[in-house]
Amino acid sequence: MTAPPGGAPGRIVVLGAGAGPRHDSFVAACVDRLGGAPASLAWDRFLADPDRLAAMLRPGGYLRIDTPDQQPGPIAALYRAGRDAAAAAGFETLSDSRIDGLAAGEIGSPAQLAFGLGAATARAEATARACGGQVSTSAADVACAFDKAAARDRLAAAGVPVPFALAAPESFDDLVAAMEAAGLSRVFVKLRHGSAAAGMIALARQGDRWIATTTAVDGEGGRILASRNLRRLTDRGDLARLVDRLAPLGLHVERWLPKIGIDGRVADVRLVMLDDGSIHPVLRTSRHPITNLHLGGDRAPVDALVRRIGDAAWQSVLASARSAACRFADSHVLGLDIAVLADGRRHAVLEANIFGDFVKDFTPGARSPHAAQLDRIAARLEPDRAAT
Repeated sequence: MTAPPGGAPGRIVVLGAGAGPRHDSFVAACVDRLGGAPASLAWDRFLADPDRLAAMLRPGGYLRIDTPDQQPGPIAALYRAGRDAAAAAGFETLSDSRIDGLAAGEIGSPAQLAFGLGAATARAEATARACGGQVSTSAADVACAFDKAAARDRLAAAGVPVPFALAAPESFDDLVAAMEAAGLSRVFVKLRHGSAAAGMIALARQGDRWIATTTAVDGEGGRILASRNLRRLTDRGDLARLVDRLAPLGLHVERWLPKIGIDGRVADVRLVMLDDGSIHPVLRTSRHPITNLHLGGDRAPVDALVRRIGDAAWQSVLASARSAACRFADSHVLGLDIAVLADGRRHAVLEANIFGDFVKDFTPGARSPHAAQLDRIAARLEPDRAAT
């Protein structure tokens, strides 16, 4: 296939995992839409020799910043890059030996990884700008999106509806006291940085009874793993030990919002927002409170939700999503998780994800989000091609 004007070969560089499903999906979209694969650089190779990026990125080219995904090498390099900043901020960090020994699914230190990703993105962004290149996001947006408390505050300041949040607890006793002071009996306890589902606890209290659904599992040597098999805790002591173990990693606690039901299942929606204003929605439904697709949630077209709440309420959701996207104006794509409440009228933005553009095995529209992005990238590159 002959590459069309502004095509991928030599013009687009992907800095991320270097392999894996989301990397391969974007490469396939490049081949399909632009006639060739992009150049690819993994985070560990970049951090070992940052000049690699300058050599790969042509003037006027496009740098796509992406997640390390599940690739051990990039993850380890980003952990090392974030250790000092995370420790200075008061979060538990991992030694080199712990980093090298990270087990599959281990939560590790999400703050350390987030700080490393932010610092590495800042370096890559500066390199790309110096080369006259365009960048898919900014270090400031990445740092904010990977910090749930910071992202919530940024959105709230813009008038975007978000869940009520408690001050970060340092222990289970702190959490109980904060819930009582706020009059809350149901909360979501999340790790402040990184993946929303890793270590999450959906927690409900009825008098002396505690019921929790969590993705966290105790591993050997004090390690905490993020399981795909949700477990249920009802013993206060077990729950206290779990919260006390997670607290040094940094917690973010929100009011548990009652989500709308679709066909007897809990539902929310992922919206992939592109900077041309286009929106790619995916309905997520589950039999339990956590709807993440890798935890058993199902994907579906959003039509069932729109029929359930009506067009006016849906347009209100889209207006909030557009407002939220404006708060991440440096980012060419943004994934937003939004909960429509059980009354069908109100809603709240739950998460903002700079790397939320990959919905595996599902295309919510005529084009996948990656294909739509490639059309936008080609348009960005076209003026530079014409000038040269």
